[in-house]
Amino acid sequence: MTHKIFARQAGRDHVESGEFIEARINMSFTHDPGIAVLTETFYNGFGRDAKVWDPSRVALFQDHLVPAKDPASRNLVKIMDEFAAEQGIQHYFPYGPNYGVSHTVLIEQGLTLPGELLVGNDSHTVTGGAFNALATGVGIVDMAAVLKTGRLWFSVPEVMQVSIDGRLKPDVQAMDIMLRLLSDIKMGGASGKAIEWAGSTIDDLTLDQRISLCNMVVEGGAMNGIMTLTPEVEKYLAEVAQRPYEAVTPDPDFAYERVVSYRAEDIEPMIALPHKPDNGVPLGEVVRKGIKVDQVYVGGCAGGKLEDIKIFADVVRGNRVAKGVQVVVVPATMQVYRAMTVQGITQDLVLAGVNVESPGCKACFGAHGAVLGDGDVCLATINRNFRGRMGSPNASVYLASSLTAGHTALHGFITDGK
Repeated sequence: MTHKIFARQAGRDHVESGEFIEARINMSFTHDPGIAVLTETFYNGFGRDAKVWDPSRVALFQDHLVPAKDPASRNLVKIMDEFAAEQGIQHYFPYGPNYGVSHTVLIEQGLTLPGELLVGNDSHTVTGGAFNALATGVGIVDMAAVLKTGRLWFSVPEVMQVSIDGRLKPDVQAMDIMLRLLSDIKMGGASGKAIEWAGSTIDDLTLDQRISLCNMVVEGGAMNGIMTLTPEVEKYLAEVAQRPYEAVTPDPDFAYERVVSYRAEDIEPMIALPHKPDNGVPLGEVVRKGIKVDQVYVGGCAGGKLEDIKIFADVVRGNRVAKGVQVVVVPATMQVYRAMTVQGITQDLVLAGVNVESPGCKACFGAHGAVLGDGDVCLATINRNFRGRMGSPNASVYLASSLTAGHTALHGFITDGK
């Protein structure tokens, strides 16, 4: 599927792995942390009067550093405001009623579309593959070129297929699937490759679970991950898609570089030990150790979606979180936050002693909003647990599902609640 999209965007009948191509971009985006360097690169490279190639194909997001944690963060917001006005950007999501984590907002707004080539200044741009898009992260210089020309060169990747068939156990979520895969192939096991998801289990996943899987393929080094459409995805797109699209499907005779297959019934709840996402082990091995936590964090583009928070809320509802544990929920977007409030989830969480933060990336990248200090132990539903990722390099972060997060929040130590 990745090859088909690259061929279409390059004006070719087909492409081969290892080829260098120049492709037309369908959608691009950037966010607040890099906006100052990006705009400087853009104007220095193409002139102070330079204009973006298509203001309707560029999106700008305030998601990492809002609400502003310091004057420098606020200044970045002003730079983005000015650039959006100068360029007439049609899809601008500043801090306000419709802001949130870029990857999730793109999906909510119908800007991540099947069969399209989407690039962004963020490694987790790969999230868009859940909607049959070829979505990948690029650097500042590449993005400056995209803003001006609407085109970019790529090396066509080899493709790995990950196929899962069968029925998942009730306590297994997409995070568990991903941590199992990463523990098997390791970080770099898909380096520079595309991951194509397949199998009946994948077809049966909910929208939010699909998003979690594609979001984390980059932790294995993948250039992108991609899935075929399902009736549920098509129904969702019928309500939100900003323009017509043409989905892609895999050819039955495509030669994959590698095939990794699982039976869904064999996948157990997992947890990633500090300090790498591929340090995954069965959750039961850690439960026996009774590891105490200082913080439980539910949020991020991998674990702050409505379904993630609902699962967490179902565990803690009517109870109180463990004394001495800081429990934080960060909705990915304002749309998620509104749904939580309308459905009574926000109230249930607050009554259980949970701190519900405003949406955004927050402590997932260690900037603000529940960052960790020396010696802190945190269980989080985010996608990375590198040293210093959530604050102090002397803190320890365990990655797990929102179900595990709920049980851990109530008990104060890592547990499956059994």
